[in-house]
Amino acid sequence: MVIGLLVGGLAGALIVLLIMSIVSAKRANRNEERISSLKSDITALRYDKQEADARHTRYDLEIKKHRDIAILFPELVKQLLAARTPDELAKLLARAMNRLTGCNRIAVFLADIRGGKLGLVHTEGLGEILKQPLVVNVGDGHVGFAAETGLVFEKKNLETESELTTKRLERTAIPDFLPDLAAPMVCQGVLYGVICLVDIPIESTLPRERLVAVAAVGAAAFEGIRLLGRFESAADMDPDTGLPGKGRLKPVLGQEIERVRRFDSPLAVVELVIDRGAIDDRYRAREFMSIAANHLKATLRNIDTGLRTSADKIILLLPGTGDKGIENVTQRLLDDLPKLENDAGDSLGHVRIRYLLIESGKTDTVEAVLSSLEQKVFISSIGI
Repeated sequence: MVIGLLVGGLAGALIVLLIMSIVSAKRANRNEERISSLKSDITALRYDKQEADARHTRYDLEIKKHRDIAILFPELVKQLLAARTPDELAKLLARAMNRLTGCNRIAVFLADIRGGKLGLVHTEGLGEILKQPLVVNVGDGHVGFAAETGLVFEKKNLETESELTTKRLERTAIPDFLPDLAAPMVCQGVLYGVICLVDIPIESTLPRERLVAVAAVGAAAFEGIRLLGRFESAADMDPDTGLPGKGRLKPVLGQEIERVRRFDSPLAVVELVIDRGAIDDRYRAREFMSIAANHLKATLRNIDTGLRTSADKIILLLPGTGDKGIENVTQRLLDDLPKLENDAGDSLGHVRIRYLLIESGKTDTVEAVLSSLEQKVFISSIGI
């Protein structure tokens, strides 16, 4: 009996101990799970803190960058607007985009005065692809597409263009040249050029918006350059003919020679001598020169330039005029000018013409061109 009670007590005690050990084990497991969960939470919090610190650092750097750009941009605008030549402006545009976006591969194309062609003026980091002289027709390739449409071309959006547009772009594109961004320089509806960026750094902020802003400022600056040129021409205007005077010959001829090199287009330089412009009666001489100049201004193209270089001489600069064109021009002048009359019925009379053709791509100096023109033989009209 006593032994049975002892065995029952021990069995009960064992059962109690077993239950307590099971409960303890469960509590220990829950504690371990809780500790593991807390460790995971701590690790996550640590990562969150590190990410927050990194984000905060990025924000600080971004704020500083925008603050620096906000301070820098007005200075860049001042530099762009202070440019006095197209070449100087192109270099400043490339420098501005480099400082604003960090892009090191930039090309600047400027439009000719007719707005139909874009000539490569300045490149950075693209010398192995783009070489001068390089001319792009408006509408051709990615550069010409931006110029024609007035829209910013983006390489990433190329796949959204129609199949017809894509094929046209690929067919007329500059070989091996596909810009990430190409923005037209437009001011008051006039095209002044296109700025292209290639391989824009991934960390660059708002490159499209900054390119658009710089392109707009560049267009305004280019308009100022052209206006300045017109004012300079007007300041040296011949009062008898309304044409620029001799002092404008070398600067204007230099610009046209540069256009020959850059735009791969010929130039004809024509010297016209009106004998009655040198007669002793200065009143009638001025009248005859005025009649001739008015006829020239009415018949020449808007891209042509006439300059009065002496009492009886006018020099004509005819961009894009080659062998066939110059024959037509000289024959027409020799036929038409002698027949012109003043109010009294006196005809303009005998005229003489000599000319020089500068082939596309040539890089002659102004002095060399004028010297070569002096050696040419005059063609004379029959006279009346």
